[in-house]
Amino acid sequence: MKLSIISLIMLCLISSCNSQQTVKEKAIAEKNAIESARPGTIPAKEGGWTMTAKINGKAWMATSLMPPEAAGRIIGYYKNAYIGLPYYHKMGEKTNFGESNAVDLSIDGDDNFYGGRTGGMEIIKVNGDWVEGIFHFTANSKGSSKIFEVTDGFFRISMK
Repeated sequence: MKLSIISLIMLCLISSCNSQQTVKEKAIAEKNAIESARPGTIPAKEGGWTMTAKINGKAWMATSLMPPEAAGRIIGYYKNAYIGLPYYHKMGEKTNFGESNAVDLSIDGDDNFYGGRTGGMEIIKVNGDWVEGIFHFTANSKGSSKIFEVTDGFFRISMK
């Protein structure tokens, strides 16, 4: 009888631990869904809305983008980080970044906001409603001595 009671208690403990893991997995999945689908944003996907870059040599890829019509900028988000580019969309148009048209950069885990005032972007392709561009910049902040080199930037957005 004691063996049956001990077995029942062990079974309950094991099953409750397993259900806690399931709850944790659900919480992580929900957090990831919220981060990739901020209100008003469009999920990034290959062949669709896209923004990629290298930040200090490390690959960065947006999970969602804000339509330029809503924000007045081209903004790509990944977790709590984002890159916000000035909004231009004429084929072959090259733009140099500066004080009046800086890039916004927020790094996950860093409370400072960084501005890219050197570098540039270029619209390289317009195909129907889709616009593609490339960008690079160096960003810094008055609140930090850190400097971020953003290279190999690419975006694809719809003008629809």
